[in-house]
Amino acid sequence: MHTDKEIKDWVCSHIHQLIQENEASSETEFKTSVDIEGEDGRVHTYTVFLERSNINDREEWIVRNIVRPEQLQ
Repeated sequence: MHTDKEIKDWVCSHIHQLIQENEASSETEFKTSVDIEGEDGRVHTYTVFLERSNINDREEWIVRNIVRPEQLQ
């Protein structure tokens, strides 16, 4: 499993791809599932909720929530 920081870092490095895949360029928020390979070679799937926000007069996407597989019922 990954830490929140690792997941957020992965999302930040893939943000343009995620926006394009989810057709979210005009949205202010969206959710998506991401698959991240762990050190053990297994792929872990997380659901992330993103929101567009203005930070220091710059528009950026921020991860608002992360849902791990064990949290889903």
